[in-house]
Amino acid sequence: MTQPSLILVYGDSLVTYDLGPEHPLQPSRYALTVALLKELGWLEPPQVLVEEPQPATLSQLLTVHSYPYVEAVQKAQATARRGQPVPELLLYGLGTPDVPVFKDIHDASALHTGASLQAMQALLEERTLHSYSPAGGMHHALRARASGFCVYNDCAVAIAAALEHGARVAYLDFDAHHGDGVQAAFYEDPRVLTISVHESGQFLFPGTGFTHEVGKGDGMGTCINIPLPPPAGDEAILAAFERVMVPAVTLFAPDVVVTQTGCDTHHSDPLTDLQATLYLYPELASRLHALAHEVCGGRWLILGGGGYDPADVTPRAWTAFIGTVLGYEVEDVVLPERWREASRAAGGDPPVHLLDDVCPAKRADADTSVEEAIAEAERVGLGALRARLP
Repeated sequence: MTQPSLILVYGDSLVTYDLGPEHPLQPSRYALTVALLKELGWLEPPQVLVEEPQPATLSQLLTVHSYPYVEAVQKAQATARRGQPVPELLLYGLGTPDVPVFKDIHDASALHTGASLQAMQALLEERTLHSYSPAGGMHHALRARASGFCVYNDCAVAIAAALEHGARVAYLDFDAHHGDGVQAAFYEDPRVLTISVHESGQFLFPGTGFTHEVGKGDGMGTCINIPLPPPAGDEAILAAFERVMVPAVTLFAPDVVVTQTGCDTHHSDPLTDLQATLYLYPELASRLHALAHEVCGGRWLILGGGGYDPADVTPRAWTAFIGTVLGYEVEDVVLPERWREASRAAGGDPPVHLLDDVCPAKRADADTSVEEAIAEAERVGLGALRARLP
């Protein structure tokens, strides 16, 4: 039997992670992504195998989260389903505007986590070289606290499974927000290299991810942060990739690469200011594909992430990314009319072509401040890794 180029772990049940109609994080973003990939014919077997996700078990959640925290999430779900007032759970970050309690808060979060874990297991079992969990990328959740729209940290649970398998992991985070939860989970673990390129915590939640955060104890040197000033744009993110991420991952020599591919870096995103264009995402996909094949034989787990234009830009960005991974030409692709109708029904205003975009104006002082940020990441973060692995 021919091995698929990519295993997609996705099912309609993933839309139960619903924080409310007014919340920035909308499940329509990955539902419309998968719908567009299907409409374009890019999910056809045998190249792509689609698997229905299974929820993470308690023992799998406990590889990253504390038992009292998981118990608190389960309690929040039980009380919400009974229509009772939710007990005071602010200690665990639950019941806040960012993470409101909803009736499926545990089950939906466990399913998201299970999907990413299942995608990782497909790599570890050598059933594919690339796997994709579009509903994954919940990188802010901490060991005992929900944060930044995230309840369980699927990224960290998937990485923990790889470590249990004996693999070393390089985690590359492209979300506009710092990947603080994953960094915290492995800050002292020398088997995991975490690299995050993001809008500086001086300007954006969660206020972390500065260059001096380089790991601790046995993990000293295995954490690199590249905080960029707004409006950095495509060239800055690609420069950070080439100058910091590529040499770091090459030096670390992982067995698996994991990417959190948030597209809230786009200039239309309502929560961020990095000012990237749609052309960034297929370009990143191409370069990441080459890097994964160079350093670890192609073993690559692709997760979702942020993206708060859920009916238009986010699905198009992720479709262009995955289409590039699968070897399709994404330039000049015409959006199917049926998908455009679905996008409009969800509140979008899609253009004619997949990559149609309006490039934002560039601020005059951007180049100087960006160069300073990347140079500091090279000196501090990459320098600490080189000192560890000469």
